[in-house]
Amino acid sequence: MSTPTSAPDRRRRRVLRLLLVGVLALFALWVTASWIGERVVLHPGRWGDGPTPAAHGWAYRDVSFRDRDGVLLRGWWIPGTGSRTIVMVHGWTSSRREPLDKAGYLHAAGYNLLVFDLRGHGTSGGTFTTMGLKEPADVQAAVTEALSLSPGPVALFGYSMGASTVLEEAASDPRIAAVVEDSGYATLTDVLSYGFHRVSGLPAFPFDTAMLAIAALDVHLDPSRVQPIHAAARLQRPLLVIVGTADHMVPPADGLAIFRAAGGPKRLLVIPGAGHVAGFWVARAVYESTVLSFLKSSLG
Repeated sequence: MSTPTSAPDRRRRRVLRLLLVGVLALFALWVTASWIGERVVLHPGRWGDGPTPAAHGWAYRDVSFRDRDGVLLRGWWIPGTGSRTIVMVHGWTSSRREPLDKAGYLHAAGYNLLVFDLRGHGTSGGTFTTMGLKEPADVQAAVTEALSLSPGPVALFGYSMGASTVLEEAASDPRIAAVVEDSGYATLTDVLSYGFHRVSGLPAFPFDTAMLAIAALDVHLDPSRVQPIHAAARLQRPLLVIVGTADHMVPPADGLAIFRAAGGPKRLLVIPGAGHVAGFWVARAVYESTVLSFLKSSLG
């Protein structure tokens, strides 16, 4: 004969069921939000490439080339008046339009320019970005393309994710003569944690673990393998680091750390009040003169 369940026991069981349902609902919400976050970060919407260089009155040609992973990359080759070339690399969610809009003073100085779309951006192939893990292969292919069009010295100029990517490539590619990096992050792990906290208000650990696990399953991303600060330490070519003090996407401390770590000849440009990759617009005259001076001394 069964023992009747008392009223307090029934209440406790109802409370436990409600707690379990609540925990499961919160877990489902966490996983769903993490999946959405991963899609936004690693499968970004694409910018259009905007007007061609002809809108600036510049001669150009369409180029396309494949990186070592077989991804088809597309860009524009803009010839200058000499043999020196700058390969310009855009940031996350952007396209070749970003560097093109800031390239007028470089074209006027006679440099050849190669602007192109990284994988998963613009009109290039690929369906995702890895925030600097696989993108150095794209830069390597762009340097090969640039050298096939002009045999002179090549400098890399990167913005944000592109800045961190060019550091990673330049540290192991002896063909690169100089590097300009604007608003790059020191490590991908730290910048993802910083961004997660800035957007959600939650501490990155343990709340970002689901998003990172989804990223590992989806695109095999291991953020700990993207360490531009260590690449800077291995770099023996001239480096110009550009930092905006009002950058809320990448902490200014990252750029300063990269500069301190750099192992070769180096210069630092700090622009007070400039936000993320906004130094060009905030202090254009100083920005342009510093970059031109650096490139002239580095490329000859």
